[in-house]
Amino acid sequence: MGANNVAVADAGPILHLYEIDLIELFDIWNQVLIPQAVWDETVAMQRVPASRLTEMSVFSLRYVPTDALRQFVREFQFEKLHAGEQECLFVCREEGVPFLLTDDLAVRRAAKRLGVRPVGSLGVIVRGYRLGRFSLREAKMHLRALQNVSSLFVTPEIVELAIRQLE
Repeated sequence: MGANNVAVADAGPILHLYEIDLIELFDIWNQVLIPQAVWDETVAMQRVPASRLTEMSVFSLRYVPTDALRQFVREFQFEKLHAGEQECLFVCREEGVPFLLTDDLAVRRAAKRLGVRPVGSLGVIVRGYRLGRFSLREAKMHLRALQNVSSLFVTPEIVELAIRQLE
């Protein structure tokens, strides 16, 4: 894991991994940047306790200047995305961050347009497994928990596809 092992996190993966008690898995990155709007969606709305994020040194809050964000959104035609998603893309672009953690399909497409690699909640678990954080059996259990326990909408077919990636 080198200097490029930095990610920006959208609300979805933070929320979904918290729901299955895997928030600590974010430390597979050297740094995870959280834009203010994402913090507001997760912590300020009391969906994830602030302590669960602040106790991990990997998380770093990012303030996004309104005027610069507005110009960025217009330039790339990201008006249909939510504020947190727009800020995530802005931070990726401004800071040269190679990974965007998001479960939203439109945001994944937008990230690819910017040359940023999107990684969803399932992908975080797959990456954790590949880095030796847990056994194959545990990885499969975590992937199924995303479908059955968390608020993430994911089909059984997608979960099975992720499991095949593990094997």
